[in-house]
Amino acid sequence: MSDRFHDAEVAPQCSSVVPGNRDVNEAEFRAAMLSGLARCSNTAAKKRSLAGAMDLSSKGLENIQLRGAVPGPKRLWDATAACPHALDDIADLYGFELVRKSGDTATDGNGTLPIATLLALVAEAEAPGSEGGKVKTHRELLRMEPNIRRVHALTAQWIKEITDIRAETGMRSIQN
Repeated sequence: MSDRFHDAEVAPQCSSVVPGNRDVNEAEFRAAMLSGLARCSNTAAKKRSLAGAMDLSSKGLENIQLRGAVPGPKRLWDATAACPHALDDIADLYGFELVRKSGDTATDGNGTLPIATLLALVAEAEAPGSEGGKVKTHRELLRMEPNIRRVHALTAQWIKEITDIRAETGMRSIQN
């Protein structure tokens, strides 16, 4: 018995909204992978961290880097634990950008709300008519603690990203 759905010729669907995937050959993929891994292991400490995240010995990581062997998908994804940008070169080849998923408002890229909320709480605590006047009391500080921790996590993440950028590009830190 013939099924009209199985007998029908399936035409490829094209969309003018979503660009088609680019054909990436094995050599391009390997070069992008090696570039990302090299950037993430440019110091001995980073090399140990990357090897550990990928569940490899330092020698195993060197074999990948020197011989160009392609590790399994899990090991490639695990590399992002040591270096969030390890797969950026590969994603770029395909026209994608990898963005870490986060439900934490302190680290989801939107810094305005946590900072503005904390600023409002600080202004309230330092108002002349507040509990301690212009000086923050212990109780006021403790009330602000969750917001302070949220902003602290946010700025710590920014500092880490800045440090990673400087390490990747060789830029020196600007100190006041």
